[in-house]
Amino acid sequence: MNHNNIEIELTTVCSLGCPGCPRNYQKHLKGQWNTGHMLLDHVKWIAKNTDFKTYLFVGCYGDPLYHPDILQILDFYAWLGKRVHLETNGSFGKKELWDVINTDLDIHKMTWTFSVDGLEDTNHIYRKHSKWSNIEYAMSKILSMPKDRRPKTIWKWIEFPYNAHQTKTAKELALEIGFDRFEVMKSSRWRAYPRSMEQHDISQYLFPKELELWNK
Repeated sequence: MNHNNIEIELTTVCSLGCPGCPRNYQKHLKGQWNTGHMLLDHVKWIAKNTDFKTYLFVGCYGDPLYHPDILQILDFYAWLGKRVHLETNGSFGKKELWDVINTDLDIHKMTWTFSVDGLEDTNHIYRKHSKWSNIEYAMSKILSMPKDRRPKTIWKWIEFPYNAHQTKTAKELALEIGFDRFEVMKSSRWRAYPRSMEQHDISQYLFPKELELWNK
């Protein structure tokens, strides 16, 4: 992490079950990492008393959108003129939250990254329990914000063997619906040659040690 940036774990809550996420393969350590939501006063204190170049709302265990005070947090950091980079899987299901962000917040100094690793028929293979309809709604609400209030937007795509054939289509879709950028990251943690490109069993891509932890 750049020393000019600070990464803030707003919450350890997330509804997905991604096999490569420590919240899933470290289930036996849940008592140590499951700290819940960061106190709102603490989040505000950081904003008022520090001057980092960028404040990263990028969860290692949770998705920042699941923090119950996320609207207040975004509004407060925007009011102070803080540069925020937020990453989300886009699956948070409460439409009311996305509606308020769309109509009420001015987050033009922020960057929002949607980490979506597939299209409707493949994203759920790794991003277990994700709902495509929720993702589409979330994206539409952010991308339809007026330009003077809308954040910079990035669609981040981790390329696995089972979604590589969709990368070009996803990039075209991202630019068509209004994303500023489409970023491809080739996964380095997974097997390069799966048993079958047709199988949608994520365990075939795990290294033995990860598979052992996942199956516990």
